Amino acid sequence: MTDSTRSLKDRPLKTTEELRTLIETLLDRASGRRLWLLFIDDRGCLGDPLIPMDDYPPDPTERTRTDDLGEIDHGSLLMHRIGMLREVTGNEAVVLVWERLGSSAVGADDRLWARAMLDAATELDVPLRAQFVLHGTGVRELQLSDIA
Repeated sequence: MTDSTRSLKDRPLKTTEELRTLIETLLDRASGRRLWLLFIDDRGCLGDPLIPMDDYPPDPTERTRTDDLGEIDHGSLLMHRIGMLREVTGNEAVVLVWERLGSSAVGADDRLWARAMLDAATELDVPLRAQFVLHGTGVRELQLSDIA
């Protein structure tokens, strides 16, 4: 761990703007389609681990079957697993960053996934602090009005 990474991990993220700036510092600009999982620890700082997820399904409402949960939609399954990771790692909250090429405009895919994850987090009682889009020119927070 470098000194700059260590200092980033010791900086409380009290505001959404501080969180947005951290994401921009860590991830910079989009290079493809992936979901980044960030965790916030009990101090309100960036927790471990930082997880990139390639190849998440195109549709969060599509159903799948798992041995432990039975038939479930992809969004709920993903949030269930994220919630388990949060608990195992001892973190307090989750931040999702949807990386994709293109502009800062919120698209249909952004809305579909962000809404599904918000709904699943609420249903599963997973503390979802914020969601962002990492696009071709920076980072944009997804507001409730963006995903309604």
